[in-house]
Amino acid sequence: MLALSMGCFTFVSTELMPVGVLPAMAEGLHVSLGAAGYLVTIFAFMVALTAAPLTSILAGFNRKALMAGLLAACCVGNLVTFLAPGYFVVFLGRILVAAAIGVFWSTAVVTAVHMVSSRHAVRATAIVFGGVSLAAVLGVPAGTMLGDLYNWRAVFAALSALSLLVFTLVVWSVPAVRISKAARRGAMSSVLKNGPLLAVFSITALVVTGNFLAYTYISPYLEQIAGQSPAQIGMLLLIYGAAGVVTNFAIGPFASSAPRTSLGLVTALFMLSLACLNSAAASTAALFIALAAWGAAYGALPVLLQTLVFREASRIPGAADAATSINVSVFNAAIGLGSLLGGMLINLAGPHPIPYLSACFGLAGLGAIFISRVKVSHASIKLIASSEEKRININVPGGSARGKR
Repeated sequence: MLALSMGCFTFVSTELMPVGVLPAMAEGLHVSLGAAGYLVTIFAFMVALTAAPLTSILAGFNRKALMAGLLAACCVGNLVTFLAPGYFVVFLGRILVAAAIGVFWSTAVVTAVHMVSSRHAVRATAIVFGGVSLAAVLGVPAGTMLGDLYNWRAVFAALSALSLLVFTLVVWSVPAVRISKAARRGAMSSVLKNGPLLAVFSITALVVTGNFLAYTYISPYLEQIAGQSPAQIGMLLLIYGAAGVVTNFAIGPFASSAPRTSLGLVTALFMLSLACLNSAAASTAALFIALAAWGAAYGALPVLLQTLVFREASRIPGAADAATSINVSVFNAAIGLGSLLGGMLINLAGPHPIPYLSACFGLAGLGAIFISRVKVSHASIKLIASSEEKRININVPGGSARGKR
């Protein structure tokens, strides 16, 4: 289980790492900040396009061999980025990793659930998705500090070495699990027609877009708007990361007992922290608080969203694989859209408006959560009323006959 979580950490750290070293990459590759940010955008869109179809095609493979091969691709892709002479070769290296990450992410979650009993499924999900959360809240800040000490290329060399280490762990510890490809194909259309799952995917799209609209360009924002030095930026991102680590592991019991309520509260915190970010930029202490609140909110989001996906998918036979791969596609499409919108906005107006637009996406996500709760409540009331009506008809003499008339 730890190897799967570390694999997700390695892949998602690779996906997001340009965020932490964006100014240095832009300068070293002789491109604008927006163009450097598109290394995240194109990566995310590539994952969104390939996650579901490639996961379906490769679903019948031995999971150990499949995930080891995907980690080998991650190692090579990071090595290409480290050695790249220019922007285009960096782009090619990242495309290679992007083609692998969606399959690994979907495969790791479902494999983890198959490795434990059904009552431990949420815990297994939280452990694997802990790697996803930790990549954003810990991996990127660590990469920022490493890049500040050495250079941005050293960060991708370290990621290549980490990929090789996790490759070894997967080969050593992950069982040779095989999961039927037929179940995924049969369930895909059912998932795409399921209202509650579509609602979760919509919430994922809105909140993750809002997060990465701001997070992709957090380094230039802190440098230009808040006047922070590279060392201070690394420390602020570490605070963001530490808060996210705490909530990633603390949210588990709440995700099991009240996932929708928890998601609403976390999304509200996310929205408020971004709405206050420009005001907080004038004070280092206030900036620490705002970034800690933002990190705490985002650290809990992937676990809550995936828990809801599994909860709704459990009502459809064989739907866990399909629902997870679609959620991965939506998640990464949202990363791409957020970084694309952020890149356009920073090129047009600079970093200052970015937190406000991010907060608007958070507000829209909060609205989607509220609407989905109302629909779930109405559906529950109808189900209870229908059950009660059937009970009365059964208990009253001739009730069933009258009901038919």
